[in-house]
Amino acid sequence: MKKTILVLVMIALVFSCSSDDGNVQGAADEFDGSLESVEDFFSPELVEALLDLGFIINTGDNPPNLEGVYFSSPVVLEASSVPSDVIGTTFLDYTSEFSNQDNSTLTLDFVGSQQSVQSDEGFGTFVSGDGDLFSVYLKTTTTIGSFDAESALAISGRMTQDGIEDFKIAFFMLNDNGDPEEVYIENNTGRLLYDSDEFSPRQ
Repeated sequence: MKKTILVLVMIALVFSCSSDDGNVQGAADEFDGSLESVEDFFSPELVEALLDLGFIINTGDNPPNLEGVYFSSPVVLEASSVPSDVIGTTFLDYTSEFSNQDNSTLTLDFVGSQQSVQSDEGFGTFVSGDGDLFSVYLKTTTTIGSFDAESALAISGRMTQDGIEDFKIAFFMLNDNGDPEEVYIENNTGRLLYDSDEFSPRQ
């Protein structure tokens, strides 16, 4: 039963998110693609936790154009601060769609889906990078059962003409709001997943 709950939580935390418009709008005027602006948007502690998991933050104010749809498969757990996780676990394929990118404000829209199971949306999402390297940052609301939780999501990779190399997606639980149904991972824990064939082709 615990294993089943773990998988459900994993799916929901990675693939059932929508942007927290208040947080995005509050930081929009200050985000410049620097590490400091990422820390202002997330927090220094969250950025440190991302780096500890091995997530690559590509800073800069000239990211590549990400607009398009990309397919990641197979998606595998690379690192985790959740004690019960098993590194190397494979999860369902993931599709990412980026649109409305504006490098003058370093924002874009994001929609992701885990096959037909669940989907996420990130409108006003921030992006940083330089050359062909990029990172994307979202604050999200996750729902499992009857109660919401607040989490953070980040994506990084290398843009090519045919798709994204080295696609990685990380998330952290920011506030499980007491987790009355005991379905969420603990606050301040997170996971890092990657496309294990190292390439997410453009669809």
